[in-house]
Amino acid sequence: MNKKIRITVLKAEVDKELEKMYAVPGLGPCPWHQKGQVLYSDGIHRPENMCSVAWQFLAPFAESLSKGELLQPRGTWLKDDSVCVAACPDGVRPVIFLMEAID
Repeated sequence: MNKKIRITVLKAEVDKELEKMYAVPGLGPCPWHQKGQVLYSDGIHRPENMCSVAWQFLAPFAESLSKGELLQPRGTWLKDDSVCVAACPDGVRPVIFLMEAID
């Protein structure tokens, strides 16, 4: 049985320099996610109210965590091998997520 995945937004930032250089005027922060937001997934399906682009990147991590699998060899990435800290692929306004398998 797969575990449920809790996804918490740790940071939602805007790189002002990159925004000025590359973004359309008035882009601003991510419209989908704010610091402290919590979402849940079954490890397979995108949570309601989650950016689909971020989910495309995070989905393999969520599925592995849900199955109880390691994301990297033990002790090579994070202090706690049962969690994942990852960012969406938006380089101008990245959102940093914490994903945890829960019962």
